[in-house]
Amino acid sequence: MADNTTKDVTAAPVKRVTLLQFYQEVRRETSKVTWPTWKETWLTTVMVFIMVALIMVFFLAVDTTLSFGVRLLLGLG
Repeated sequence: MADNTTKDVTAAPVKRVTLLQFYQEVRRETSKVTWPTWKETWLTTVMVFIMVALIMVFFLAVDTTLSFGVRLLLGLG
């Protein structure tokens, strides 16, 4: 059987910070971020639109094929 001893675990107290401290920490952390260049951002955006277009064409083909198959199976056209 399992041991019935209880462990006395207490959570560490939450350290409250002021709004100014929070803002300073956010600024410090965002300065560490490596931001993409405009060229990288533009290229990534174009690639996303290309992929969306390809997926759209794929699902159009699948939907058209399944729709044709259902109509053929049910004798509707």
